Amino acid sequence: MINKFNILEDKMKNDFLIKLKKLKINKTKNIYVTSNLSQLNRYRIPKESKLKIIFSSLKETIGKDYSIFSPGASLNLCNTDTIFDVNNTPTFEMGPLAEYIRKKKSTRSVHPYWSIVGVGKNAKLLKKVSKHAYGVGSPWTTMLDLDVTQLNLGIHPSKAVTLIHHIETIVGVPYRFTKEFEHKVKDGKRIYKSKFYLSARYLNANIKKRVKLNEHFFKKLNAIGKLNHQNHISGLDMWSFKMRDFYKVAVEMFKKDIYTYLEYKPNLNFLRNR
Repeated sequence: MINKFNILEDKMKNDFLIKLKKLKINKTKNIYVTSNLSQLNRYRIPKESKLKIIFSSLKETIGKDYSIFSPGASLNLCNTDTIFDVNNTPTFEMGPLAEYIRKKKSTRSVHPYWSIVGVGKNAKLLKKVSKHAYGVGSPWTTMLDLDVTQLNLGIHPSKAVTLIHHIETIVGVPYRFTKEFEHKVKDGKRIYKSKFYLSARYLNANIKKRVKLNEHFFKKLNAIGKLNHQNHISGLDMWSFKMRDFYKVAVEMFKKDIYTYLEYKPNLNFLRNR
């Protein structure tokens, strides 16, 4: 007797393989994947099977020497005494696929609040990054150097592009500053306390992100043919773009308007007295 789940799983994977190639994932060796898989709920197969299908489809599409990166953030640890366990602290609100990848034989950058997880050939580079979540030497620099392609599953890139905060840090927006934290870390058997850094916004400057967030960046990216979109048979929307392409577009827009990420220019007068 044919298992109906097996039939659905085969259809799901076959269409993933087709759509991933149309998204040009087969033309890269390094990807960063972020997701909201709620659109897959209508597909009546076990959750673990869905995650396995997505991950295996990615590996099969990229092929030999693949590298898959994923958000490993645990911002819930910020301002707490909870030890950040590099190998065991779960991701926080990053979705089931990010957690699935973390539980693989993955490498994780050592930052208690904004870490990146990686599997495959270049994952080990995450052990050589700085203690700043963003900026020069961070995992985002590493991914840009590797010419990583970002893949968004079920969530439009404008709502899930943490790279923008790396860019804000690089261009030196005046409404952010680098905040120092001290946190305990467990890495293997070793437990130690160290200082880490995160780019934060001033709290008393009436700073408001754009209501439409990053849509203007992606409107430009799409206009120059650098944003790809496909729809999976399950109804899952999928987008891909080169991180380098987004970086170039965003930097140019920040050069023209340093407040391009915000709804309006914030009140930074209080900084003059510092």
